[in-house]
Amino acid sequence: MASVDPRVYAVIMAGGGGTRFWPLSRQRKPKQFLSIAGEQSLLQTTWDRALEIVYGPENVIVVTANDYESMAHEQLPDLLQENLLVEPQARNTAPCVAWATAVIRDRDVDAVEVVMPSDHLITDVQAFGSAVTTAVEASRDHGVLATFGITPRYPETGYGYIEAGTTLSSAGDSSIEVFRVEHFREKPDFETAEGYVSAGNYYWNSGIFVWTAGGIWRSLEEYLPEVCSAAKRMIEDVDPEARAVAYAEMPGISIDFGVMEQAKNVVIVRAGFDWSDVGSWAALHEASVKSEGDNVAFGEIAQIDSTGNLVHAPDTRVVLLGVDNLVVVHTDDAVLVASLERSQDVKLLRERLEALGLDHLL
Repeated sequence: MASVDPRVYAVIMAGGGGTRFWPLSRQRKPKQFLSIAGEQSLLQTTWDRALEIVYGPENVIVVTANDYESMAHEQLPDLLQENLLVEPQARNTAPCVAWATAVIRDRDVDAVEVVMPSDHLITDVQAFGSAVTTAVEASRDHGVLATFGITPRYPETGYGYIEAGTTLSSAGDSSIEVFRVEHFREKPDFETAEGYVSAGNYYWNSGIFVWTAGGIWRSLEEYLPEVCSAAKRMIEDVDPEARAVAYAEMPGISIDFGVMEQAKNVVIVRAGFDWSDVGSWAALHEASVKSEGDNVAFGEIAQIDSTGNLVHAPDTRVVLLGVDNLVVVHTDDAVLVASLERSQDVKLLRERLEALGLDHLL
């Protein structure tokens, strides 16, 4: 059962650029604002998921970039103005978390935060709520910083992994396991990933976190004190220029590198829900319902002897003949045709387009 504790806040991080989803995702409208896998955008589905674990919209904080402020309001009409934090510039996730935490602590020093990216796919909302309840109780009872670990379905090289250690004493739903974290592991090569999967105690790093506002603030003060001092100034000074100066002083570092990989009180909650970070076209293919030939189509396709392809072309019909493991994406000004296994490298195409002076396609 999802929590309706009025002291639980959701923090949605919605400032990313979604560069690996080109050509659909662009600077003017990145992937969290796109309806990639359904009628709603990824941001809207994340908002709905957040409302299942908090008391109401007043407990949902959205952090986004200056360029996306109007889109956030347009897509989330129930988002309170005071709950939209607009970053003066991109500074990675640690400054994002610090600013949101400063705002939440100012309202309730005993609050618990559920921090989630805006562009993930999770369809089993009930299982997600149960895992959140377990993590909330663990953070309160044991003073830990919790993250959710996804049981790896295959040796993925595009995700970070977390090595689980000993079991934490019971918290929340006794059927949901909570382990102390031994190590965070960077994105591995294929052979290493195979070893992680075989070992049985390695999990994909979901990038979703739960902690008390006080707990994460103490860790930020210990490991990133300059972020804390700047975040305090962000809530004390309403002048936009002063805020921009304060935010610019924060180091551009992720919460993973800045805190989670250094702190000693980190646990992993074994997630019982489906999850995809939709971090590439291959990830979307893996998370989507397959049609004949293991193909995934967003739009109309016809195919002969073609398997394992992903086609995103809702405005035109695509015909496939004797091709396998391709991604084909059609937009009004660009068409992408790439090997599905190379879809993590779409960012290289963006760099090539920029070098060719085709910035309007970015």
